[in-house]
Amino acid sequence: MHIREFCNGIQLGEAASRNVADYCMNERDYTELRRHFQTDRHAFFQHVTGVAGYRQQLLYLFVRLAIDVYEEYRVRGIADNVYFDTFSDIRIWSEVCYRDYGEYGIEEYNWLQEHVRLRLFRLGRLQFQPIAIEGDLKAGGLTVEKNQLVLNVHIPEGDPLAPQEVVHSFSLARAFFRGIPSVFVCQSWLLYTGLDQILKADSNILQFQRLFQIYEIDEASKEAEQRIFNRVAADPSEYGEETSLQRAAKAYLQAGGRLGRGSGIYVPV
Repeated sequence: MHIREFCNGIQLGEAASRNVADYCMNERDYTELRRHFQTDRHAFFQHVTGVAGYRQQLLYLFVRLAIDVYEEYRVRGIADNVYFDTFSDIRIWSEVCYRDYGEYGIEEYNWLQEHVRLRLFRLGRLQFQPIAIEGDLKAGGLTVEKNQLVLNVHIPEGDPLAPQEVVHSFSLARAFFRGIPSVFVCQSWLLYTGLDQILKADSNILQFQRLFQIYEIDEASKEAEQRIFNRVAADPSEYGEETSLQRAAKAYLQAGGRLGRGSGIYVPV
């Protein structure tokens, strides 16, 4: 797997791909940084983020680390489309970095380490991450006991959250993670029950939310505002109104409403 092939596979833009291809790092330095990442990730990130231009360096490093695990994907019999779909997060977060900092790079480095450690996979529209539950969870008639292995669901930015695509993703996950019970948990602003105040009943988001039994609400979370407006402002009047969701959310917040985060459990029948 070469850099250009990988960048094409995750549909990384031409400017970002050129930055990666032209980045100057000799193999000796890369090998040492990879060893550092594998042995002490906390110290690795402290070291890398302490130098100028670290976001561009992290983009290069994550591309290289992703390429390095390609053979492991093949050994495990995981299809190339799953490989490229999973690492398309590098493209997504490099574009977020450009939006926020004016350069193609990576700022969400803690998140992307899960991908190169083969602890998270994108299957269709959704991402799935096997985790052990830290404490007993109860919602409706569902109970998940402490230490039970479940699949944590993440929703990457991008395509609409179409119900048929969501159902397909859960079906793919049940087949992919054959040794793990089909119990899905999710912590997201998309599961905040107050969203029914700003969204139509047939919205994709609310249809996704209804799959889950909600067991916890975090009213203090600002995740919804960050995701909807790409930033968090002290005064809601400062938010933009470029989309119908932004306009509805802004009006709701200005009227004294609150947007938090929900946590839920989903067990397909």
